[in-house]
Amino acid sequence: MQVTNADRVVYPDDGITKGEVVAYYESVAHRMLPFVAGRALTVERFPKGTGAKGFMQKNAPDHFGEDLIDRHEVPKEGGGTTVYPVVNEQRAIAAFANLGVITFHAPPSTVVDEWHPDWVIWDLDPPSGEFELVRVAAALLREVLESFGISPVLMTSGSNGYHLRAQIVPNVEADTVARIARGTSALAVAAHQEELTLAFRKAERGSRVFVDWLRNAPYSTSVVPWSLRARPGAPVAVPISWDELDEVDPNGVSFADVTRRFDLDPWQKMVTHDFGAVATQVDEALDTAGIELEPFDRFRS
Repeated sequence: MQVTNADRVVYPDDGITKGEVVAYYESVAHRMLPFVAGRALTVERFPKGTGAKGFMQKNAPDHFGEDLIDRHEVPKEGGGTTVYPVVNEQRAIAAFANLGVITFHAPPSTVVDEWHPDWVIWDLDPPSGEFELVRVAAALLREVLESFGISPVLMTSGSNGYHLRAQIVPNVEADTVARIARGTSALAVAAHQEELTLAFRKAERGSRVFVDWLRNAPYSTSVVPWSLRARPGAPVAVPISWDELDEVDPNGVSFADVTRRFDLDPWQKMVTHDFGAVATQVDEALDTAGIELEPFDRFRS
């Protein structure tokens, strides 16, 4: 594709140009497509490069043709709508990069079945730069999830933490999936109170790792695998194996060395879970532990 302003430097500390970013997304589009296709995307744009202020964009660009994207309209609370872009094919990913998009974010469900997710995500958020803490947290959470028959895969966020993800059969309602994510998080925190927390406010976390279960509502989003992040070093969110947990930092794969991972497939043996019975198991475990999940409002917590 023809790239506009291809020589513009978008990572000033690293000398990476817009043309190189677009070329990167062309090279990984086939890897990203399974995680973005059919989903209401939110993109993070930096038209003047990552050295300037960027912005999150939910609405589809008006000038994108229907051959590149579909549009999915969702009512807003209080009136109006958001018209999300929905990617049809690989070339749309590079076209977004040509608009200054650095990072792609996607919800856990598709627009054709928005109330039945096919992914569930746990986002581990440590104190800044505390990678050893978040490594321990990932292993502890994995142990709790596996006790319910959930075998999560692991990815770097390209930022401070790791994401644990599980692919699921889309036969369970979003509220139930979110309850499973929250319930397993609460059980992990109860078992490991010195290492983990559900405190939404950073001031209340201390040196503990926040287990963020809030990525699982229909239009909540998490970073898409293979997305660049707008940080010095141009880190990338990439799938990794559990064997690499002690070796690969959350921001440890960069634009400069990501091609080394192209021949790896750490999620090759990923399990697709049926959550039909898991909700009952998690609820029973919560009752046994004496844990009650009270109504949660992230804007008041």
